[in-house]
Amino acid sequence: MIAEALAAQKEGWRYTPAVALTGPDFKPAGVPESILPLAGRVLCPVGFHRAALVNGRWEAKHAVLKLPDGVTVEPLSKASGLEALLSRPAPADMPLAQAASAARDGFVVRVARHARADRPIHLVHISEASRVAESSQARVVVVLEPGATAELVEETLSFGDAPSWKNVRAQVVLGEGAFLRHHRIVREGAQGRLTLGLEVTLASRARYESHALNFGGLFAREDLRVRIEGEGAECALNGLALLGGSEFADHHSVVEHIAVGGTTRQLYKAVIDDKARFVFDGLISVKPGAQKTDAQVYNKNLLLSEDARVNTNPEFKILADDVSCKHGGAVGQMSLEALFYLQSRGIGADEARRLLVYAFGSEMVDRVALEPLKLALADALHGRMPEEHL
Repeated sequence: MIAEALAAQKEGWRYTPAVALTGPDFKPAGVPESILPLAGRVLCPVGFHRAALVNGRWEAKHAVLKLPDGVTVEPLSKASGLEALLSRPAPADMPLAQAASAARDGFVVRVARHARADRPIHLVHISEASRVAESSQARVVVVLEPGATAELVEETLSFGDAPSWKNVRAQVVLGEGAFLRHHRIVREGAQGRLTLGLEVTLASRARYESHALNFGGLFAREDLRVRIEGEGAECALNGLALLGGSEFADHHSVVEHIAVGGTTRQLYKAVIDDKARFVFDGLISVKPGAQKTDAQVYNKNLLLSEDARVNTNPEFKILADDVSCKHGGAVGQMSLEALFYLQSRGIGADEARRLLVYAFGSEMVDRVALEPLKLALADALHGRMPEEHL
């Protein structure tokens, strides 16, 4: 069934190796034999509010939630009052999100009108070790009422040698003047697979800031849909992928400007080594009547190997006549001039290459305003540096 659904999406999946999902004989993930502590396994520091799904199920032992008034984080299985949102069909070109709509569990985050989450909320998706290929489904629902503010960190991890696949459908709804800063960190294992369908809607003057950071995993595909429905709403979409070996990552995004005066800033970067592959497809669609739209979409890629590959397609569809829209894509290798300059200042060849790679990727880490997370991400960036090939 999944293979047939993906086969029907010929254009959107043209560069995506669906065999990573259809090849293994995935079984529904079961309850792990033991629940291991999160300490030393998650990237985010202690001190955040935290909840976790293990193999697609809410794990109460991992929940650390002392939330202020007006802020709730609860399992999907116990949430109420969201029938209209939960029953909303996923976009027709996102068949995996449609499949995840039937998930029995997940996260529900709600922030009441003008309330503020006092600390970041850390949501962890874990696939625990298994002897056979296993898959899990989950839903994430985030609702910020008018004037609400929150900072969310989602982290996905997998452990064990058997293939694992997490399929997630997420829905984010921001009311008038609400602000969400949303970090998504992928740290899958060598056999970890992640597919995410994320739908975001923004009311008037709402702000959505996204940071998508991929630090490993066999396969990751993110489909992002943003609808700027209210006047003066803003979204910033930042991304960084560090890929090596035979890893694959794909970022497909569609931002729809429907209202007047919306703003989009989108920049994704990738560092690709060995035989890894990266796909970027970023469309900004400006609908009739969405005058005064100010939008940019850029993708920049650094290849460290002759076998590394990138497919990039930043684009616009503009149906309004009073807009400011810019886009661009770049794929290149390391600058020989920059290497020569550093070496002429007494820096060794290997260290010079490391400095250039780090400088390329650290721009996206520096955009993270949450200081404890920024420090953890900088350490992760150092850990993913392809030293053996430099």
